[in-house]
Amino acid sequence: SFDQTMNAHLLRSKLRSSIDGSSSFFMGSRDNTVAMRDDVSVQSASTGFPDGASTYKSAEEDDKSHRDGSNMVYFVLVLAAIVFGVATFLLLDAGANREFKSEFKSFARETADIAQNNADKIFGQLRSLATAITSIAVNEDNGNFFPNVTVPHFDLRTQEIADLTGLEMISFIPFVEKANRSGWEAYSNANKDWILEDYDYREWNPATIGGLMSDEIYNCDWCIEDSRKGFTDSDGFMEEILDVRGFASENISVPISQYGPAPINSSLSKFDLFSHPIFRKEILTSLEFDVPVISEAFDLSFFKSHVLPNATFGEDALRSFTLDQVKEDFLEGSRTIGFVFGIIPWEAIFINLLPEDVNGISVVLESSCGAVFTYTANGGRPTTSQLGDRHQAKKEYEEMAVRSKFFWKDHPSGLSRHCHFDIVVYPSDEFRASYESNDALLYSGLVGVVFVFTAMLFFLYDKYVQKRQAKVMSQAKRAEAIVTSVFPKEVGLRLIKQAEREEQERVSNKKMLNNFLVEKNETVEKPNKRRKPIADLFPETTVMFADIVGFTAWSSMREPSQVFMLLESIYRDFDNIANRRKVFKVETVGDCYVAVCGLPEPRKDHVVVMARFATDCVLKMAVQVQALEEELGPDTADLGIRVGLHSGPVTAGVLRGDRARFQLFGDTVNTCARIETTGTKNKIHVSKETAELLKKSGKTHWVTARGDKVTAKGKGELETFWLNNIRGAETKSAISGSSASDDLKLTKIEEHEKPTKSVTPSETIENKSQAQNEKKLDRLVNWNVDVLFTLLKQVDERRHADGIRPDPWDRVSKMEEELSVPAFESGKTALDEVVEIIELPRFNARADASSVAAGLNSEVQNQLREYVRTIATMYNENPFHNFEHASHVTMSVRKLLGRIVAPDIEGDDARDLHDHTYGITSDPLTQFAVVFSALLHDVDHLGVPNTQLVKEGIDIAALYHNKSVAEQNSIDLAWALLMLDRFELLRQAIYTTKSELKRFRQLVVNTILATDIMDKELQTIRRVRWDKAFSEAANFRNDSLKDATNRKATIVIEHLIQASDVAHTMQHW
Repeated sequence: SFDQTMNAHLLRSKLRSSIDGSSSFFMGSRDNTVAMRDDVSVQSASTGFPDGASTYKSAEEDDKSHRDGSNMVYFVLVLAAIVFGVATFLLLDAGANREFKSEFKSFARETADIAQNNADKIFGQLRSLATAITSIAVNEDNGNFFPNVTVPHFDLRTQEIADLTGLEMISFIPFVEKANRSGWEAYSNANKDWILEDYDYREWNPATIGGLMSDEIYNCDWCIEDSRKGFTDSDGFMEEILDVRGFASENISVPISQYGPAPINSSLSKFDLFSHPIFRKEILTSLEFDVPVISEAFDLSFFKSHVLPNATFGEDALRSFTLDQVKEDFLEGSRTIGFVFGIIPWEAIFINLLPEDVNGISVVLESSCGAVFTYTANGGRPTTSQLGDRHQAKKEYEEMAVRSKFFWKDHPSGLSRHCHFDIVVYPSDEFRASYESNDALLYSGLVGVVFVFTAMLFFLYDKYVQKRQAKVMSQAKRAEAIVTSVFPKEVGLRLIKQAEREEQERVSNKKMLNNFLVEKNETVEKPNKRRKPIADLFPETTVMFADIVGFTAWSSMREPSQVFMLLESIYRDFDNIANRRKVFKVETVGDCYVAVCGLPEPRKDHVVVMARFATDCVLKMAVQVQALEEELGPDTADLGIRVGLHSGPVTAGVLRGDRARFQLFGDTVNTCARIETTGTKNKIHVSKETAELLKKSGKTHWVTARGDKVTAKGKGELETFWLNNIRGAETKSAISGSSASDDLKLTKIEEHEKPTKSVTPSETIENKSQAQNEKKLDRLVNWNVDVLFTLLKQVDERRHADGIRPDPWDRVSKMEEELSVPAFESGKTALDEVVEIIELPRFNARADASSVAAGLNSEVQNQLREYVRTIATMYNENPFHNFEHASHVTMSVRKLLGRIVAPDIEGDDARDLHDHTYGITSDPLTQFAVVFSALLHDVDHLGVPNTQLVKEGIDIAALYHNKSVAEQNSIDLAWALLMLDRFELLRQAIYTTKSELKRFRQLVVNTILATDIMDKELQTIRRVRWDKAFSEAANFRNDSLKDATNRKATIVIEHLIQASDVAHTMQHW
């Protein structure tokens, strides 16, 4: 790196010492863009001077070695960051996973335990009720015994149990043998008032109880769907179980005696549960094992409908029924005389399983009879249930599942084939997510950040070193690039060698840099201290001067950015051709391009090369101006180039000073400038000397004598020649699209294919002229459409920003019809519509600050293009009254509208600008209407003044009462065209309300009629209006501020188009 830096410093000192005085010139010169172009830089780096090539090669090798070492360090740091970051992440993630599994096992066990405890609590309450019933029967004073037992306040007792356990219905169902059946039915009917016993407590009206209580025990097979297989007499198990307990199956009934809480229908009383196989099966199970039982899930809505609904659990909740035995007395081995029956939602068992902040544990309840349902236990949300096994089926979760027996710790397989339950607890993604955090990513990221920070420090230091090295190398390369592009190669080498010699003689580089190119402190150096000038005589060269014809007039109508766009586009192409042809570009002065061939390397074919170069430039100029016309406006394609060539000796060298440059001197340069100025547009004018050299080179057919001699300043009369077409069909094809006036006078070329039809030269010229005119018309139409559509989009944007609601189109159409009545029918003319004041919109600060995207579709643009194209065809080809003239006026009006500013107002206060410009800048519709009027103002103009039309007595003169005849005719024709149905979308884009239509019409009429500047009467009226608006007396008028502002705006708008219309005419005068 040290060697690279020192080598670069050495090369830089050589180059800078040779051209130091020219640095400011290069930065300010028109050729700076050429000197700094990438292709020049690449060329100087690859084909630079021999002394610098080895330096660059060595520096590049050192730089490559340095980059390789740096890249290795970066790779190691990045690899270490990845390894340590991934390791940190995996360790922390594994810890989180272990915590997740451990916590799940704990919660799973806790879930099963709590569910079992909830079930135990439910059966504990039922056992308490059963015990109470036994106690009541044992202590009965009225001599009644089982089953003739009535529990007092049964409603309140069951309500308390329901509140504690979530049971939705509880009932007492005694065993009633056949022998006691009628007696029990009589007892039940006699004590049926138990159902009303607690109505007073509940403050219910007994009359509201529904249903009829049956007088006898009854069966109800339809009350509950038997979704499982029950027991029948053929099973043989029922008799065996009942016989052991002293009952006969055919003599047993188990009717509902009492039920609650809050019974609202009495028809459930005396329903025999033993008659239904579902209940019979569970009764037998309880008897067989002498334990309480819980059934599978069934639809038990029939039973629930007889008590007051409990809103705690939904209708879709899964429900089962429970049975617990009621004993005859409290002695061991006493006989079962009935059951306590309850309906329990499973959600009551799986409630409050988890802490508040724990969610997402799946509890699957599996029945040995095949039924499966799933509960998702949530601590912070209600438990949800679903039929089937709905846990998330993942291998990891299957392995973590915790299984336990529910309710019965042992699952005996008795005669009754009772369905046993297992609880299987699974984790879920939701539960796992509570144990996932960003800690692993955070800490691994921190590890990575440490390594990245280390790498960044190294990177910044390395970049700092590289930047210093690159800066030195860049300055050296840039200096060489400047020398290579501005000076010929040999001259550049001489500059460097001279700098090397002087460097050895100088005491310090600072003193050398201060004294090299410029006389220091205006002190005259001694003769022996002066450096030898770098200059040579080149005896055989050809010089070219090329000037853009029409540029001055064209540029006066354009913005500065447009002028430079044209020059940069053209000269960039010329520079590319010069590089390809090995022609040296000397300089550009304004719109003049100077080049030379034959130096610094002498070449015998310099005149042939320069002829080809000049032809290429003419060709490229013609193509470029045509391509730019749509962007830069009318007349761009009419620009041409005037070229002059002269051959002879020149003195060339580096003229050093504050603005050092490579210069040409001698009579050859002056003569070439005279040859160019006496030439013709789009033609290559050559001197006799150049023509003679071309003839000696065997190119006699390339030149044609001009015929007449030209008079050149300081030279007298000169015999000159025209350079003929030397590019054949290529030149013909490229030039054919230019303006018809750009006749290159090129010689006839051979066609590759013979025409199928013979045509005369006059027909060929006419066809070419028509094609050229059509292309030019297309370019003008496209340019006008772009200008108008841009303004139309601004109109649409402002309309949306202002929140203007469109009027119904039928109302607007009716107003259009009223405004479109022809003069010969209504007797009114456009001149009658002229107003002194056109009311412009008030300033809207909110709309001015807002930006709303335009919503115009492509069809509007298509209709606008068709309208402009039709307008173009309605123009006559009269000087200064044709479509091209209208396009010029349009361009001028658009430019002037863009230049309306308030120079004495500081800042960007939109309201101040609005007031200063009388509201013109704030209303896009006004700007569109004025530009639109400029395009229409000479439609169908006959090319003669209005006075002549009146004098000749033509029909339209009488129609318009001999006033502003041409202008009113243009308004009526253009307006009638716009009102056609095929332009309806265009009209809807221009105006959407009657007020907008009125303002648009007034602007069009006032603006177009303002172009009639020859009518003395109208001129007098305008002067009076001007005085009203702008004289000192205007300040004392009774006009409101609004009227005064609008009056000024109206006059300014009229003067805009007058200035633009007259300016285009006077420009050519």
